[in-house]
Amino acid sequence: MKNNKKILNLGLGVAFLISQGLLKNGKEFSFKNEDFSRFDIQRIVQNLSLETAELTNQKVSEIAPVGIAKERDIRQSVRVAVNMVGGLNFIKPQDTVLIKPNVNSDDPYPGTTNPQVLEEVILMVKERGAKRIIVADCSGVPWPNTMRNMEKVGIAEVAKRLKVELYALDNMEWVWVKPEKAKYWSNGFRIPKILKEVDHIINVAVVKTHSITDFTMSLKNFVGFIHRQDRMVMHSSRYIKEMIAELNLAFSPALNILDASKVFVSGGPARGEVREPMMIIASPDRIACDMVGLSLLKILGTTPAIQDKNMWDHPQIKRAVEVGLGIKGPENILIKGSNVDTEKFEKRLK
Repeated sequence: MKNNKKILNLGLGVAFLISQGLLKNGKEFSFKNEDFSRFDIQRIVQNLSLETAELTNQKVSEIAPVGIAKERDIRQSVRVAVNMVGGLNFIKPQDTVLIKPNVNSDDPYPGTTNPQVLEEVILMVKERGAKRIIVADCSGVPWPNTMRNMEKVGIAEVAKRLKVELYALDNMEWVWVKPEKAKYWSNGFRIPKILKEVDHIINVAVVKTHSITDFTMSLKNFVGFIHRQDRMVMHSSRYIKEMIAELNLAFSPALNILDASKVFVSGGPARGEVREPMMIIASPDRIACDMVGLSLLKILGTTPAIQDKNMWDHPQIKRAVEVGLGIKGPENILIKGSNVDTEKFEKRLK
């Protein structure tokens, strides 16, 4: 009976995704048999002991710098924002760097990461002499063919033209992890095995609202690095926002970049009401980065779930602070700006 209840919850998770309008244009989508025909909880739990991955330690500073740039073009904004928070000096020759864009769907930016933003990040990594550069993601359940999505939105073209490795993680190998502090992930979850080959992760997310979780930025971007079956578990839980924070315990990005060339101020994650700030936000700290991204949404005018709320109390941010993913409060954020009014951002951090 207990296992039957878990399977029922997962079925409700699928229904929840559908009810929130995540099916593009109301079209049906189908799962590959090899992905979901073996989707029973008992087998998943039994497999937990088969393979695990070593989790990296989270590095947290007392003061987190956040760079916000609005230059003559979005590529220059990438460079300025990144350089304001220390640049890419953490990359050494012979390093392997993985760049994680947002390719949740097959929708153009801000549904996904702006290809121009990704291109500039790749070029900056190349300038540091990295031995391997990998671009990788796994799209959301309603858009199961990640490579096709990458091709449609321009991500694949950039990666191939710049001759970097490109992986759609759909059918690649995954390993189980269970971070100690992840109390809402009682059975753990799976992450891409290729991460074992990586020295640094650069997280290139998008600033946008989300119809289920209120917002999606650098923290939620790592949902693309957990197995789709585990995402179904997450979407069936009333603690989905806390689970987003906890899954980040499995990843330790060296840098987080928020693409705010275009943003959703309502709707999302695939489609919504668009604004064009033409900004880039960057920080080594995920919590600081997302709080500044939320400040931008408040400046532009956004949903009631964000606009007049203290976002430090939002379950996604609150749980991220509790498990030690980053800074603890607005006093720990140091905003640096180029061609932006930093005071407007600072006022909305609380």
